Amino acid sequence: MVSRRKHKVSGLKGLGVKYGATVRKRYGLIYKVFKKRRTCPMCGSIQFNRKAMGIWFCSKCEFKVAAGAYDSDIAKKLH
Repeated sequence: MVSRRKHKVSGLKGLGVKYGATVRKRYGLIYKVFKKRRTCPMCGSIQFNRKAMGIWFCSKCEFKVAAGAYDSDIAKKLH
């Protein structure tokens, strides 16, 4: 028996065939933006993460800002 490779789409856990290709593509784009590494607008460190829906926090300088739910583009425009 020859094993076949499974093509795994990263970040699309839990989305099966029943949701459709369009929904999976949209979710993939949002998930990629949501999980990327961000730099703090105050100190420039990479420890800038989302703590809750729309709340972004830097654990190095303790800078906290309310911004977008999935992306912190508003925080980048502050400084």
